[in-house]
Amino acid sequence: MAVARGVFLVLSSALLICGAASAADVEVTHLRFYVHEVEVGTNATVVNVASLHRNSSKFGDVNVFDNMVREGPDPASRLIGRAQGLAVHASLDGRSGLVAINFVFSDYGGYSGSGLTTQGPMGESGAWEQSIVGGTGKLRYARGYMVSELVASTNTSIAVVFDSYFTLAA
Repeated sequence: MAVARGVFLVLSSALLICGAASAADVEVTHLRFYVHEVEVGTNATVVNVASLHRNSSKFGDVNVFDNMVREGPDPASRLIGRAQGLAVHASLDGRSGLVAINFVFSDYGGYSGSGLTTQGPMGESGAWEQSIVGGTGKLRYARGYMVSELVASTNTSIAVVFDSYFTLAA
């Protein structure tokens, strides 16, 4: 019994030491890209699919989108992928909500054909942070966070910068 307990303690200690060593060696990847959303017109990339239309609040509204992911804030910058997902206005005051996005990269160097999946809060102003909960292709098993902020806005469109920081499974 004492031998079994001793072996268990040695194995547990070895696992903790190996885990600590590998955590220190993990490389964090940073990607920056811009999402361009067209809100009105025949080329709209976001659609409201459910709305309660109670008073002036957006609470309960659900939008789906298929936005352009570009290299820069200029709408004419190189198209590198799509941001596809849904947004739910989940706060009573309508100023924030929940968003789930799948970033699919079509022309982004070594990440072409790969994707990042995120979920978290969205806001109307200031920066907001979302969790990176997975990925596909060369970004498989991505884990980290993404900080987003509005960088440009017109009557018909917006541009948002996304700074993502994540690790990949070894």
